[in-house]
Amino acid sequence: MVTTQQPTAPFEGARSARIRTYLIYIVLDTSESMRTPARGAAPQDAPLQHFVNLIPRMLRDLADSPVINSIASVSVLAFNDRPEVLRPMTSLVQAVAIGKPRLGYGTDYASVLKFMVEQHPKDVRAVNLGRAREGLTVDVARPWVFFITDGRPYARSANQETAEWMVHRDRLVNLPIGARIAAIGLPGADRDTLWELATGDDNGSRNAFISDRRTTPRELSGSVVDAIQQSIGMSTSAGMLTIESPVGMRRIDRPRRARD
Repeated sequence: MVTTQQPTAPFEGARSARIRTYLIYIVLDTSESMRTPARGAAPQDAPLQHFVNLIPRMLRDLADSPVINSIASVSVLAFNDRPEVLRPMTSLVQAVAIGKPRLGYGTDYASVLKFMVEQHPKDVRAVNLGRAREGLTVDVARPWVFFITDGRPYARSANQETAEWMVHRDRLVNLPIGARIAAIGLPGADRDTLWELATGDDNGSRNAFISDRRTTPRELSGSVVDAIQQSIGMSTSAGMLTIESPVGMRRIDRPRRARD
């Protein structure tokens, strides 16, 4: 288990309370491969369709927890050739519809990571404003990102060089934003890319996971969503990002090129 420590602040009472709020991003690859079922499978068995069905259910379940829904706000982002917001950053206590992702073909890491860097300050302001209307002062924690993908970075009919997207990843994970990223790779994802994207602890272990390829799309999507739901529950209680390996996946070892 990899944990990233973040201090917590308790509720201090009444409507003048100062609370710690967690901004959570669920980032979903919606490229062509995510929309394509395995050979001989029905269209509704494509990986993307399972996530489209399961993520709203997960958020409803999380919203049923009075502790989690009082301190967590969630945004759902999609990306293929470009990023889009399917659910704006909103408190779990508010029921917000999740939009249908538009069609696209690429897996543009650079554009979605750059978008998140630019979007995060806006999300912080929106959450602060919403809580101020409730008479609350907000201490916004470092954001948590659950990044789900099945492919290598690819845009404009070519593979993206690592440097092209890593500059935006570094801006996202370094201060002042300081995001913590769990990278979750479905069949087709590149293990070294996932490790480079994820964050973790100082000994080289990171929150990067990859499928063992023996799990069906339905089983795998269910286990990923279950792991994210459990992670949000544990992490908001502990004040640190904590995630276990989803069933049917394994944690990625540090790539050889990163050891030298």
